[in-house]
Amino acid sequence: MYKMPHIGFEAASGAFDPNAEPVMAVAQGERFSLGARSLLTGGLFERTGEYEKLSIPVTGPVAIRGAKRGDALRIDVHEIRIADRGAMVTLPGRGGFTGGLGRAGRVVTIVDGNVQFDKDIRIPIRPMIGKIGVAPAGESPNSSTVGAHGGNMDCKDVTAGSALILPVHAERALLYAGDLHAVQGDGECSLTAVEVEGSVVLSCRVLPGVALKRPVVLSGGSVITIGDGDDLDEAARLALDDMLELLQRDRQWTREKTAMLMSAAADVSVSQLVNARASVKVSLAARYFNSPPFSIDSANTLKGEAH
Repeated sequence: MYKMPHIGFEAASGAFDPNAEPVMAVAQGERFSLGARSLLTGGLFERTGEYEKLSIPVTGPVAIRGAKRGDALRIDVHEIRIADRGAMVTLPGRGGFTGGLGRAGRVVTIVDGNVQFDKDIRIPIRPMIGKIGVAPAGESPNSSTVGAHGGNMDCKDVTAGSALILPVHAERALLYAGDLHAVQGDGECSLTAVEVEGSVVLSCRVLPGVALKRPVVLSGGSVITIGDGDDLDEAARLALDDMLELLQRDRQWTREKTAMLMSAAADVSVSQLVNARASVKVSLAARYFNSPPFSIDSANTLKGEAH
């Protein structure tokens, strides 16, 4: 009987480290499982109010056989399993609100597919992966950093059934993932979403010859580019530039015609605005693309692969 490879959240890393020894190696198309820590792991959250001392690492790295520098890596998210409790915090000097917020922590329960936020308020869950990425070239960014490697994108569209495509910077890619959220709004405006322990089931496939500068998410019938920056303006320009380049290459249109289509049909929104680097996403229906890996037909590319 096939037993899916699994690595628990004990294999935690505070960085996307290209020099780390892989915790496991998997074949292309092979499903594997990673555990994920949260603010509640270890019990410190409930014993202290010094929430700024807490961090959420990623699990990994996982070596993907056959992945080489210059390739792209498609990561399919098959399942996200979450615990029945989550935590949220606010901290002075953090968050997106004028006037700031105080230090506060909150533990919530998850019952029947809903976050029990208050006695009379339930929020339907939509589990997602906050941090997922590959090792960058020649640096080890903190696990809370977003960039060309992916990382702390906090893109709420990275859910079960979605796929993430990343440029590969290191041999065998070296994939990390963690920071699961039971639910998150675009922007993650108070600093955290509903942070939960859990595990994810993933598989990977190398896409030779697919040139990417930054992450691309395939989710809900849309192609989503992710830009990062010191502010939202910079992040938005990069996400827009990436979508323009992908669509122009696919359609062989002029920049001007491509930009017009985007202005009519693409949406620009905030993924995360509360960390050191902001992330912005541009979403465009996959039906506007003609060719894999971004066309609507590409969503079924990995059906029937090993599992």
